[in-house]
Amino acid sequence: MHRHVGCRGQPGTVSPVDDQQRLRWARTLTTAGWLFVVAYFTFLVTQVRRAFALERPSFDDGLWGQRIEIVSFATIPQNVIILVPAAAAAVACAMLVPQPAQRAELWLSQLVRVVAGLAYLVIAVAVLGIIAVFWRDPDGVSDVGSILGRGGGIAAGIAMLRMCLEAERAGSRPVD
Repeated sequence: MHRHVGCRGQPGTVSPVDDQQRLRWARTLTTAGWLFVVAYFTFLVTQVRRAFALERPSFDDGLWGQRIEIVSFATIPQNVIILVPAAAAAVACAMLVPQPAQRAELWLSQLVRVVAGLAYLVIAVAVLGIIAVFWRDPDGVSDVGSILGRGGGIAAGIAMLRMCLEAERAGSRPVD
């Protein structure tokens, strides 16, 4: 049976090459996470621009109801999924980099907080979209697809919040 021997000859120590490799992966993951945040943010801005470009309503509940529907389209699972790799990258990076100084250098804490903030936004807009469905149609049964889609977005938002919470906790634990 082979035991890992580090650079100091002690079992279980990590060599500097491993630390460099871990930091390289952490930088890559953080960069990827930020790029997924930018991708979702640009999609969200596009939806908001589309919503406020409307001048005449085609919905029974008026212009604001239609605007809410357009913006809440950003909360359905196939659109929220753009943000999931950012949360996954933040969690993976948090596992790779336990030192607070290295986390600060990588902007990891900021990434975790921005993803969490966007997840809160997804949940809020999805809830608003569900309320708008019931405002437009009090029985709500006629637009079950919209309700379920926004519900899926809420579930994805909660999942990302859970991931971000764990990444944040990993950064606040003392290093062994």
